[in-house]
Amino acid sequence: MGVFGKGPAAMEAASTLATGGHDRVGRVETRGVEFIPESERLSRPRDLGWVFFGGQLCYGAILVGALPLAWGLSWWGAFSAIVTGSVLGSLGFAAVAVIGPKTGTNATVTSCAFFGIRGRYVGSLITQVIALGFFGLQLWVSTPPLVATAARLWGTTQGPVALTVGLALVAGLVLAVNALGHATLVALAKVTTVTNIFSMAALLACAALAWQGAPATAAAPTPYLLGGFWPTWALATMVQISNAISYAPFASDYTRYMPARTPDRVLFGWGLFGMVAGTVVSLSCGAFIAYAVGDATNVLSRMTAAVPGALLLPVVAVGLIGNVTNAAMNVYNGTLDLHAVLWRLRRVEVSFLYGAAGIVLGWLGLVVFDMTSSTEALCSLVTVLVTPWIAITTIGYWRAGRHFAVEELQAFGGRRGRYWYQGGYDLRAVGAWAVGVAVGLMFAGTDLYTGPLASLASGVDLSFASSALVGGTLYAVLGRPAGGAPRERGKPSA
Repeated sequence: MGVFGKGPAAMEAASTLATGGHDRVGRVETRGVEFIPESERLSRPRDLGWVFFGGQLCYGAILVGALPLAWGLSWWGAFSAIVTGSVLGSLGFAAVAVIGPKTGTNATVTSCAFFGIRGRYVGSLITQVIALGFFGLQLWVSTPPLVATAARLWGTTQGPVALTVGLALVAGLVLAVNALGHATLVALAKVTTVTNIFSMAALLACAALAWQGAPATAAAPTPYLLGGFWPTWALATMVQISNAISYAPFASDYTRYMPARTPDRVLFGWGLFGMVAGTVVSLSCGAFIAYAVGDATNVLSRMTAAVPGALLLPVVAVGLIGNVTNAAMNVYNGTLDLHAVLWRLRRVEVSFLYGAAGIVLGWLGLVVFDMTSSTEALCSLVTVLVTPWIAITTIGYWRAGRHFAVEELQAFGGRRGRYWYQGGYDLRAVGAWAVGVAVGLMFAGTDLYTGPLASLASGVDLSFASSALVGGTLYAVLGRPAGGAPRERGKPSA
C-alpha cells in the first residue's frame, strides 16, 4: 500500500508493480485490502452468485432452517418465513455488493469514504466478530457428524479426544482454503454447488424414508414459542433476514475482483439470485429434514442416524465440503477485515492469526464449554451493530454519486486527505451509527443481554431492524457527500 496522492492510472501501475498480483486456483492470493488493478480483475457477476449459493449448502443452514419448526410453526409456516426473510435480507446484501468494483477493495476500506480513515475500525471490528462467531459455529456443527460417522463405521470413540482430532481436521482444511484465497474459494463454491445439491437430495430422501411426523412441541397451552402464530412467524422471519443480511459486509471481498465498469443492475441481480436461491434451498432442506425426523432441536444427530450405513461416508464427506467452503468464506472475510487494521502485514500472515483465534474459540466451545447458545446470542447482538453500518454505507454510496477517490481510501499511514474529516472520523456517520446501535440494543432480547423494550413487540426481535432504520435515517438527514463537496471521479484531493 502507500500509493497516496496519485490518480487511478498511477495507482494501477504502482499497485501492479508492488506484488505482482497472483489470484489463481491453487495458488496463494497475494492481494489483501490494497487496490486491485483492472488488469487483475477477472471475476464476473455470476461468480458472486456461485459463491453465495454454494456457500449456503452446509450443516449450519440445516440448524437455522430447523428453528421455525422448533418454535412451533408448521412446515408451510416455516417455509413462508424462510422465503420472506431470505428475500428481504438478500436485498440488503445485493445493495452492498455493487460497491466493490468501484473501489477495488473490500467494504471495510470502502467505508473510509463515509466514516473516515480511522472510522474504518468500526466496520472492521464488527465484521471480524461476526465472521469469527460463525467460524466457531461451523466448527461445532461440522465436527460432531464427522466423529459420529467414524464411530458408527469403525467403532471409534466420541469423547473429547475424538472431537479435538475431528476439529483439527476440519480447521486444517478451512485454513488451507483460506490461505489460497479468492480464486480457490470461488472455484470451490462452484464444486460445492454441484456436490451438495446431491448431498442435500440424499439427506432429504433418507429423512423422508425415516419419516416420524411433525416435531413434538413442548407441553404448553400453545405450541408457539411466542404464544401465537403471527408473533412466532415474525420472529422466524426476522431470523432469516438477519441470516442473509449478515453476509452483506463481505460481498465486496469478491466483487472487488470485478471490473470497475461492471453494471450495478447486473451485479445486483446475480447477488440477489445467489443469496436468495442459496438460503431458500438450504434452509428449506433444514426445515424439511427437521419435520421428517420429528426432532427440530437435535436435527443433525437425527439426520445422521437416518442415513443408511452404505451412504453414510459419501454423504457426510460431501457435506463436509460444503461446511469447509462456508467456514473458509467466514475466515477469508474476517481476515480481510483484520487486514484493514494490520495492513502492514501480508494477507496470508493475517489469515493464520485470525484462523488461530477461530480454532481456539471452536475448541473451547465444542470440547471444554457449551458456548453455542452464547455465541449465537453474540452474533445476534453484533447484527445490531452492523446493520446501521450497512445502511450508512449504502446511503453514502448513492449520495457520493457512486464515485470514489480510490487512492484516498488507502491512506492508512495517517496522511490527511479527502476522507480524513475530523481526526480521521466523520462524526456525523459515526454518531448516526452509535445512536442506531443504542436504539437497537433497547429492543434486543438474547441470553447475553435483554433490552428494556425487548417485549414491546410480543417477543419479536426488532433490534437490528430498528438500529438500521434509525442509523440510516439520521445519516440521511445529517450526513454529507463523502469527502465533502463532489469532485471529478478519480481526481485526487489537494
